[in-house]
Order: sequence, then structure tokens, then C-alpha cells
Amino acid sequence: MKKIITALNYPELNKALEKQKNLKIENKDIIYKEGILEILEIKKDIDIIIINYDLPGKISIENLIQKIKKINSEIELIFILETKNIEKEEILKKNEIKNIYYNNEIDTKQLIEIIQEKNQKNKKELEEEIIKLKKIIYENKKQEKKIKTTNEKKCSNKRKKRGQNSIHKNKKIPNSILIERKKKLSEISLPVQNIEYFKRTKKKILIVDLKLGYEDIHIAFNKTKIYNKIENKNFLIYLNKKVKLLTGLSKIIKNNDEKEINKIISIVEKNAKKFDKIIIEILENNYLFLNEKIMEKIEKNIFIIENNIYDIKNTKNKIRKNKKIDNKNIYLFFYGEEKNKKMDIQILKEIFKGNKIIKKEKNLVKLLK
Repeated sequence: MKKIITALNYPELNKALEKQKNLKIENKDIIYKEGILEILEIKKDIDIIIINYDLPGKISIENLIQKIKKINSEIELIFILETKNIEKEEILKKNEIKNIYYNNEIDTKQLIEIIQEKNQKNKKELEEEIIKLKKIIYENKKQEKKIKTTNEKKCSNKRKKRGQNSIHKNKKIPNSILIERKKKLSEISLPVQNIEYFKRTKKKILIVDLKLGYEDIHIAFNKTKIYNKIENKNFLIYLNKKVKLLTGLSKIIKNNDEKEINKIISIVEKNAKKFDKIIIEILENNYLFLNEKIMEKIEKNIFIIENNIYDIKNTKNKIRKNKKIDNKNIYLFFYGEEKNKKMDIQILKEIFKGNKIIKKEKNLVKLLK
């Protein structure tokens, strides 16, 4: 059984390959060039690497190939190019790369022969696998475009049928900011860090604690006793004359169904109308349907992320999947002190093109003011 890693920035392909019993996928799909070398330092006995030529990273393709060969000269490299490009092809050929494939010009039989030789599969099994591989890699963008067009048409038709009511439902909450953080990241709870600002502000501010089951903002404001008395009819806690905290909404959740989630969103929207600014805090991977739906209604989405390859990839996939979030209104803050695991800021800018990266914590806090 041959050992394979993918570096395509297409996690769907990696997952599809993992399902194949006669393939051993050594790692999650790598999303930047330097990540390939990091994996090879740990796992040198890789047989095949499938690489997207345009993968982000500081290192050049030539340098990358040389370093891979230095680690293990027996590794078979397969390069995928999005479109026909003679210059890129010449660079690969100069570095003795023979396996080069283009968007809709892949020779299925050639790929079958290559992988058949390395994985000792019969031709029928390989043909099915390569068809899936081609479909995932090269038709992904085409399918997404079709889905987007279809959805836009459906939404347009629904708006025509439902009239102004539908338009109202899809409106964003004005002056709203959403912060997504991890449970372990208590030191970067922005509402808590801004306690002093909230005490002296003249703005009417609503803080919404949507970390359902893990609500903790009331504790920082010494409102634990009040929180424990909250009932379903009223979820508001007065922090001062201008600032209120909407919390305890986890008490609505019994079945974790769409009806309950929509009720929570409706309560947030109803209360938000009375305030100059709305600050919402959620937890990563907690009530995913709620997180996804509330993000669609927010003007500014802030993601607080640990600077490691796994969290970065998960966030990238999340942003890519939720088409209703405007990239220009996404703010990213990376934390982490382990230098060997931290990704360079320039690489992060390449990965999250179109999004705004906040370098300093003090600038992150300013977004709330």
C-alpha cells in the first residue's frame, strides 16, 4: 500500500481518497507549500505527493521540488495546473517532473497507468477513482458556480413571490459585530476586555452571549445571581443604563431543531432594533446551524483563531462554504506563541485574500468601539 499526501487546497479530494481502502492518506490536505516540507520532516517515507502548482507559500516551486527530493528522492510528484501555462510547464520539466496535468485536459488513461503502477490496482477500480478525482479537483469550481447561479435564481423567485417580507428577513442587523472564539480562549473575550469602555460609553450597546451552554459574560459583570433567575420570557440583564446583556438563550434549546434556532435569532433581531451597536459572541463548532445563520446577518464577523495549520484550514473552509458572508467584512486575529507552529503573516495574507487580518490585539479591541 502506497503512502500519499495531497497539497491541493481541496479538502474534498483528500476526504474522498481517505475512503479508499487500498490507499493510505498520511495527512489532511495541505494548504501551503511549506506545509509539505513540515510533514516530510516527520514522515519521510511518502510515496506520492499530489500538488497544486498555485498553492500559497513563500518558497518557489523549484526550491520546493529540490527540498522534497533532498528529503526523499524516491517520492513521485504529481503536479496539477489550473489552466494551460507553458512557462509553468517548462519550470516543472526543467526539474524533471513528468506527471503534469491540466484542468479539462487530463488523460484519464495516463493517470490510471501511473496510479496503477504505484498502488497495484486493477484498471476498473482505478478508472472509477480517477473519475472521482477529476470531478472533485477540476469540476469543483464549475459545480459551485452552477449551485450559486441556481440558488440566486431560487432566491430571486422566492423574493418575487413573498414580496417585501422576504427582503426584510434577509436584512443584516445594523451596526452588528460577531466574534467567534474557542472555549479555551477566555483571555480574548472582547466584551469582557471592554468592561471599562462599556461603563463610560454614551452609546446604547447590546451584548449577546450566544455561547449556548457556556455563557460566561455575565460572570465578568458580577451578574451570576440575576442570570440564574432568567426565564424564557426575558433574557436581558442590565449592565448599566446604556448597556444590556442578552443571555440565557440556551434555555430555549430542548431538541436543537431549526425552529428553536430561528426563535433565538428572532429574539436577537427584535432586541437589536433598540441599540446603537450589537456585539455578539459565539463559540467555534458550537450549534453550527445557529453560528452559520447568525453570521449571515452580521455586518462584521471576527474570527479569533489559533495560529496552526488545522485551525487555519478549518476557518478557510468555513468562510468558503458560507457564501452569504461578505469577505470584505471578515476580520481575522491569530494567536499562539509556539514559533515552530506559527504560520508567517505573509502566507496568511495569501490564504485569506480578500479578508482583513488584525495583527495586534489592541486593534482588535478597537473594532468594538
